[in-house]
Amino acid sequence: MSNKHLEKSVRQDIYEKIRDDITFGHLLSGERLTEKKLSDIYKVSRSPIREALRQLESEGLISFERNKGIEVAKLSIKQVEEIYDLRELLEGYAVRVAIGKMTKKDIAFLEDLHKKMMKAASSGDTQLWLHNNALFHAFFREMADNESLCQFIVILRRRIYRYQYVSVSIPRFFETYIEHHAMMIEACKVKDVNLAEKTMKNHLRKVRDVIIASLATSRTQLI
Repeated sequence: MSNKHLEKSVRQDIYEKIRDDITFGHLLSGERLTEKKLSDIYKVSRSPIREALRQLESEGLISFERNKGIEVAKLSIKQVEEIYDLRELLEGYAVRVAIGKMTKKDIAFLEDLHKKMMKAASSGDTQLWLHNNALFHAFFREMADNESLCQFIVILRRRIYRYQYVSVSIPRFFETYIEHHAMMIEACKVKDVNLAEKTMKNHLRKVRDVIIASLATSRTQLI
């Protein structure tokens, strides 16, 4: 591998590591970061760190503030609302496009994911739930076969993913989420585009409301 390709590989690897550490809460909202700190954590020089930070800033995962430096971006309740409003539109559209292309094999794939999520819910395994839930949503955007649509949805999901733990931290809502997924699968079986889109939008709106209610409560308790 040439030095140029090696440098690009290192930059991409560091970008993905920092991105995932933000996404999964290893680097917390509001946490101060420095190039030196990140260089020490990931055992690389500052050059790939610097380039990774530029990309992460463009995706809204970190922010640069004068006299404060770099920090993991914090999302306001308004921003959470805006992101979920966009997800409703984009993922609802993805369902509309995808449903006409689905085969019996695709339905079986969704049903298998649904069973795995029910099992995760019954055992309280939030990691397994989130993994299979991500695959469930990814199916529709990938089946839509629209690269720009897919990129926009992925960026929005990355910005909000760390808050998805909140949406599954209250066990009673698993039952609602499972019901929504089952309704989507049934709508896909009978090619009911309007019902499938409506259900996806309702599902995302419910998740949004759970996250916002939890954030509002936690911030009130800090006052």
